[in-house]
Amino acid sequence: MLRHSQSDTENADVQDRTDSFRDADNTDFFADAIRELSEDDEFGHDGRALIGLIGACDLPGVAMRRAQSILRWDRRPSLWSHAFLIVEPFQDGDAAIREVALHSRSGNFPEPADNAVTPAKLSHYNSRKVDANVALLGVRMNDKDVEAVVARAVENPNLERLRYDFFEALGFWQAFLWTRGTPNPLEQGVPVHSSSLIEYCYEAIQLDLTPGANDRNSAPEHLWNGARWWSAEFGEFNRPIRGRYVIRDPHCAVLGPGER
Repeated sequence: MLRHSQSDTENADVQDRTDSFRDADNTDFFADAIRELSEDDEFGHDGRALIGLIGACDLPGVAMRRAQSILRWDRRPSLWSHAFLIVEPFQDGDAAIREVALHSRSGNFPEPADNAVTPAKLSHYNSRKVDANVALLGVRMNDKDVEAVVARAVENPNLERLRYDFFEALGFWQAFLWTRGTPNPLEQGVPVHSSSLIEYCYEAIQLDLTPGANDRNSAPEHLWNGARWWSAEFGEFNRPIRGRYVIRDPHCAVLGPGER
């Protein structure tokens, strides 16, 4: 469940770009959002350490979005199915990312020794049809902060394995997708693996990205809720959040077989 922020004002620095990019591939949105956020040296960092949110319309994506409905006041599916971290500067229309993915677009196996953290590319999420909703979020950081956040994903995925066992969480979510009758892992206290990686990385700078969560039951919905509604609290710690987003599928429509 989400804890109410007590705020009646959305974060004005998390801005809607749907009208501009509704009919464009996500590459165009990523390039523009990274350019805008990087106009301030404390936020964009040419893409490094930016948080990516994806709301997919394929079967795994829709399952993840619907599962998060229990976290929302209105019980509707989440806009978001996945989260990732950009770990290299955006160049030539692409950038390296790290993620813990239910369905890896890169084809990389989630190695237990790496706590299921796998490399991929931003370009794996270019399709506006499959990945209808996209967002990039940036936290105010200096260069040292950025290095610390990125290092957790790239070099040190196992520092807090007892609290952040992404590989084990991934198993629960795979069972939820692949077998009938498996309970929603969020109701069992199992976090979403992709957003847990983001929380783990940002703990390197002592930042709790999900003040709206009532426990460590992380989900992409928590990251989104925090960025939109908890800006005053983040500002108190000198960690305001800025972002850009595109929402093409607010209702969680699922693509049919072969529509990818």
